[in-house]
Amino acid sequence: MEEEKFSLSGTFQKTKEYLDSQLNLIRLKTVERSSRLIASLIVDGAKIILSLFIVFFLCLALGFYLGEVLGSNSLGFLATAVIFLLVLVLIRVLEPTLESKFMDLSIRRFSAKWTDELEEEENIVKQEKVEDDETKQNS
Repeated sequence: MEEEKFSLSGTFQKTKEYLDSQLNLIRLKTVERSSRLIASLIVDGAKIILSLFIVFFLCLALGFYLGEVLGSNSLGFLATAVIFLLVLVLIRVLEPTLESKFMDLSIRRFSAKWTDELEEEENIVKQEKVEDDETKQNS
C-alpha cells in the first residue's frame, strides 16, 4: 500500500471547502428561520384583520340592538361608544401591566419560532444516534 502524503495545499483546499459549506449552511438556516417568522407574522396579521372585522360587525349589531332597546338608533350607537370609551380607559389604566404581558408573549413566541428548527435537528440527531447504537448492538 502506498502511504498518502500529507499535502498542505490539499489541507487548505479542504479547509476552504469546509468553511464555504458552513457559510452556506448558516445562510440557509437564516433564510429558513426568517421565512418562518415572516410567514407567522403574515398569518397573525390576517387573524388580526379578520378579528377586527368581527368586532366591527358585532359593534354594529350592538349599536342597532341598543337602538331598539332605547328607541333611537343614535342613542344605541352613543351607548356603544360609551362602552368603548370605558374599555379604552380601562386599557389606559392597565397599560403597563398589559404592555409587559404582551412583550413576554411576543418574546416567547418569537423564540419558539426561531428555536423550533433547532429542536427538530437535535431530535433527528438523537434518533440517528439511537438507531446507530441499536445496529451496533445487533451486529
